[in-house]
Amino acid sequence: MQAAFTFSRLRHWLHQRPFAADCVLALTLGLGYVAFYSASAQLVPELDYGWADAALILVPFAAICLRRRWLWGAIALALVILCCAVYIDPIQSMGADSGIGLFVLTYTAAAHRPVQQALAAAGALWVPVSLVIYTFPMTEGADHLTSTMLVLVNLVLAVTAFWIGWVVRNRREKVEELSDRARFAEERQEALAAQAVADEQRRIARELHDVVAHHISVIGVMSEGAKRVLRTDPDAAEDALTTVNQTARTALREMRDILTVLRHGHEDNDPADLEPQPTVDSLRALVAQTKDAGLPVRYTVRGEEYPLPTGVSLAVFRIAQEALTNTIKHAGPQARAGVVVDYGDQEFRISVGDSGTGAPVVSGFSGGHGLIGMRERATLYGGTLEAGPRPGGGYLVEARFPKNAHLQGVTT
Repeated sequence: MQAAFTFSRLRHWLHQRPFAADCVLALTLGLGYVAFYSASAQLVPELDYGWADAALILVPFAAICLRRRWLWGAIALALVILCCAVYIDPIQSMGADSGIGLFVLTYTAAAHRPVQQALAAAGALWVPVSLVIYTFPMTEGADHLTSTMLVLVNLVLAVTAFWIGWVVRNRREKVEELSDRARFAEERQEALAAQAVADEQRRIARELHDVVAHHISVIGVMSEGAKRVLRTDPDAAEDALTTVNQTARTALREMRDILTVLRHGHEDNDPADLEPQPTVDSLRALVAQTKDAGLPVRYTVRGEEYPLPTGVSLAVFRIAQEALTNTIKHAGPQARAGVVVDYGDQEFRISVGDSGTGAPVVSGFSGGHGLIGMRERATLYGGTLEAGPRPGGGYLVEARFPKNAHLQGVTT
């Protein structure tokens, strides 16, 4: 285990230092040749092999050290060593020994350079080598046929080395391409996940705003009213405080349901946490609660009712809730409100209007994002929302949804 760990660290160290790795490769190959010739000298005493010869055998491998740092310099050095080996005696065999370095350089050119550069490097290596073999035979009495065979053998080996390097280069490029694709896919997945989280946060923020703004506005109005009549009409004050208590409990329950979904998703099987979302049918209860807060509201239903998808129905309820909340906060003490639900033949429409003067009933309860949230809810389900002052006074919020929305099965 320790040996494997040490080898892994050494491999990583060499991978980070290409020049050192090439030097180790050159030294390893050189020592292998030294060992080979040492064994040959023991078997054939006529070779007269000594330490000087061993040192000279290592010289051709010096070009390998430069193969990745300076390829063309390594090629030039290898050719210079080859030419010197031809003329220097008694180490004529050194020219053959440098052949392994030429194959390594050929492989390196194919593995680390574009095809055109690799072919040019291979030609720069093996054309001079072929000329040297024809001009200066390595053995005495060698004829033209022998030199031709030697050239062909070298060229076959060179082509093999080049092909291996080309395959390695293509494989490395393919791995890099796949890595880039995987990294891009991962980044895109992270971006999509971040977008999904942001969308979910906005949805939850919208839900919390609708729930909290409405109930807190009711609590504010009722507590203000209880404060005013506490001494003159204790029974009315007690009724107002009872409404405050019930509204606070309702707000806490709805907030708990939203936060439960946020924390645990839909995996919690507690029936208390699986209460249905409010729908169009819940508007009557909303109107009654608004009346309890002191705002007279008239609720009207027009047309023949037809089912709405859950998402549209929830959006309608939240739009009405937000509009009534704004009416409570800003319409004034003498205002009246009306909620009209119209099941039309072409579209579904909900209107919430008031006759207020715009004077706020309770200060310090401004939301700021209610209109934006209402418009987002309507747009999400293919609807439109209009909001603004009425010509005769007051304020009107009207949302329209196409009737075919109930055939789309949109849910939220």
